Amino acid sequence: MKTSKELREFRALARRAVADYMRSEGCSCCRSDSHDDHTAALARLLRVPKYDDGSGYDFGKYRTPK
Repeated sequence: MKTSKELREFRALARRAVADYMRSEGCSCCRSDSHDDHTAALARLLRVPKYDDGSGYDFGKYRTPK
């Protein structure tokens, strides 16, 4: 079990990672150059695995089922 300090730190990191990602999101012509960096930060924080070919992170396996 994590301590309350560890949970606060995790939440702070998660909030920042999501906020940075959301700000950098958009189509390829208008998203910021750091979008891929923010995606990687979220993936590391949440332990999302890379695709086998290394082309990105498999966030899709965690999506809400339709």
